[in-house]
Amino acid sequence: MRIYSRYLLKEMLSVFFLSLLALLSIYLLIDFFSKVDNAIENQAGFLPLVLFLANQIPFVLGKFIPLALLLATMLSLGGMAQHNEIVAFQAGGLSLVRLARPLVGAGLVLALITFFINNNLVPVTSLQADHLKTVSIKGKEEKNLYNLKSLWYAGAGGIYYFENLDPVKKSIEKALIYRFSDDRRLSRRLDIEKLIFYEGEKKWVGGKVRVRDFRFRDGFTDVAGFSHEENLELAISETFQDFMVPRKEPDRMSLKELNNYIGKAKNAGLSHIEYTVEIFNRMLYPFSCPLMVLLAIPFSLTSRRHGGAARGIAISLMLGFSFWVTLSLSLALGQGHLLGPLTAAGLPYLLYGAIAVFMLRQYEG
Repeated sequence: MRIYSRYLLKEMLSVFFLSLLALLSIYLLIDFFSKVDNAIENQAGFLPLVLFLANQIPFVLGKFIPLALLLATMLSLGGMAQHNEIVAFQAGGLSLVRLARPLVGAGLVLALITFFINNNLVPVTSLQADHLKTVSIKGKEEKNLYNLKSLWYAGAGGIYYFENLDPVKKSIEKALIYRFSDDRRLSRRLDIEKLIFYEGEKKWVGGKVRVRDFRFRDGFTDVAGFSHEENLELAISETFQDFMVPRKEPDRMSLKELNNYIGKAKNAGLSHIEYTVEIFNRMLYPFSCPLMVLLAIPFSLTSRRHGGAARGIAISLMLGFSFWVTLSLSLALGQGHLLGPLTAAGLPYLLYGAIAVFMLRQYEG
């Protein structure tokens, strides 16, 4: 690595870690004071509160690494520009592009770290934080994590509708099963008062089952037969767990869980657009790290004679705030079906990337 690259990275990363620590401390302090009243009121003690804050750390890091990188690039380069170090680099034959390379490279490394945190740590720790906040700090009952009522599911053996699922007893009340023939016409309907899955034997048994068989004749479908069974073993290829469609929020899932959920949601007839948007957002969000570097470089150099560090911090916060407002608005439009999932997640990066490229060319010009 070149000497100038090591110097630039040392200056930028030292400010980066201080900025990240400051942002993390501010967020956790605000969270602490907003929850301490609930902890005292419910006599929860400080241990659940400390554990809650500890589980919030990955979430804060995953969200604030790009902003800390923006602040660090703005302040380090702005300080170097004020002391004419950037001019000295350029006088030595180093172009702005060559100066930007090690900083953008650091942004790409931090992008990988951000992706790992958001995809592997945040889903687990955020669920633990939610549990601690709801049960231990606020003293409330934890919400159910699955869709257990009014569930539609399209499976290999037909279409199912369930009123109530009991994950403890592995039972379902008031089930409807629609079977279809090879030409996709309705061939049988089963109305079941209670459906039980015996996990050890891998079988389903229905209680008080009313069976209607249908036939298609002369362009019409009519009832071909009717029967009633008190107990009937049913050929259902799915297990009870297959019908357990999770109710986790999208940001509480890993990419694998999001993909699994979307598959189950399609089968269950549930809306999954917000989960699809979250997949693209999860994959693109790490690119905000190098994007923040590219945005900060021209602004830090053009403001070298005006305002110093205070102006750099103000510009950084303004840029960061405007980017996240734009990103949130775009994602909301995607969840509202006004934009496609990929467009909703990627549009802010294209917009701010174009601004960064324009500013860099203006500076070089």
